[in-house]
Formats: sequence, C-alpha cells, structure tokens
Amino acid sequence: MKSQDVVLLIKLICLEQRERSQRKLDSETAELIKLSDNDEVKQWRGWEDSSEQDPPVHHESYSVRALEASLGISKTEVGAALKRCLEIGLLRLDPRSHFILVNSKALLGFIEHGLRYVFPVKPAEIVRGIPTGFSAPVLQDKLMSGGDLIYVWPDAYGARKGQSITPLFKTVPGAVKKDPRLYEYLALIDAVRLGNAREANLANQLLREKILQS
Repeated sequence: MKSQDVVLLIKLICLEQRERSQRKLDSETAELIKLSDNDEVKQWRGWEDSSEQDPPVHHESYSVRALEASLGISKTEVGAALKRCLEIGLLRLDPRSHFILVNSKALLGFIEHGLRYVFPVKPAEIVRGIPTGFSAPVLQDKLMSGGDLIYVWPDAYGARKGQSITPLFKTVPGAVKKDPRLYEYLALIDAVRLGNAREANLANQLLREKILQS
C-alpha cells in the first residue's frame, strides 16, 4: 500500500457522500413539488443559490481522468492505486451498479491503528502553507493550544506560517483547495499521525462521525 492510496480512498468517500446528499436533495425536492400546488413553492430554486451546497457529482467524477484532475495524481498512479485497494479489500465492486465502493470501516480501522506507523511524520522547518492536523479549522477549539506554532502543508500561496508537515502525498495541498470536505478529512488524518493518544483518539472519533454518519 502507498500513501496516495489513502488520499484516493478518502476522495472516493467524499464523492460517495456528495452523491448521497445529492440524491436525497433531489428526492426531497421532487416530493415537495409533487405534494404542493402552490406556484410559489414550485418556482422556488433556493437550493441552487446556496454557497454551502456541494457541487453536483456525475458518474464521470469517478473516472481515472477525473480523479487525476481533482487529485493531481497521474492516471497511471490512480489505476495502480485502485488495483491495489481492490486486491486488499479496501475497495469493492458493487455488483448492481458496477461502481467501486470504499470499505470505509476497514479504512478507518487502518487509519486508527496502523497509519502513523506505516506513514510516520515529524514537524520540520518553519514554512508558509495550509494549516493541517490540530491547526486546521476542523479541529479549531477542540483542543487546548500547545503554543503559537501551527502545523502546515508547505504551499507557496499559503496564508499561514508554521512547522512543515509532509502530506500523505505531494499533491495534497493542491487537491484540498478544490474540495473542502477532502481538506477536513486529510487534516484529521494528520492529527492522527501527529497526536498523542488523547489527541489521536479525538481526531479518530471526529473522522468516524463524519465518514460513517454523513
């Protein structure tokens, strides 16, 4: 298993979650229109204007080409990662839809018990970058601050300075700019890699809640 495999699996989970949310929204909207004869309700398009709404997910989003574009991982590497994850059971092929689905519980088990040993990380020099781990917004106010230093993924356009953390894969800083949900999940994974037992447990708990209950 390689570190980019974890990034790819988390991206696939993000796509699955957005697709479920999209189907739910479509179903609720259709039911609303069906049950109501009110022209004002029928013409309502508020969900289209919400800046909080995730972008639509299409089947093409799962293609190797689309994953390459969203993650910055080459098509060859994406294909190899998919094959590895299928072989070890972290991905499975849905017999009805023929879509690949992530074995989320198995992945979370690996993140909790094995990730920090397989892909260890140590804070390094002070650089400009994107906050990660305990310094990311997803963990804001969840832990007592350990000082003024924060952890960042190196990025020339980053707005903050902190101790450099090597991301799971070199393209992560670019990929998270396109997907806020991916940013949250990978930042939580870094908190697992970096934290003591209490901190890692909190990050694992939040990650499980977000992945299994979304």
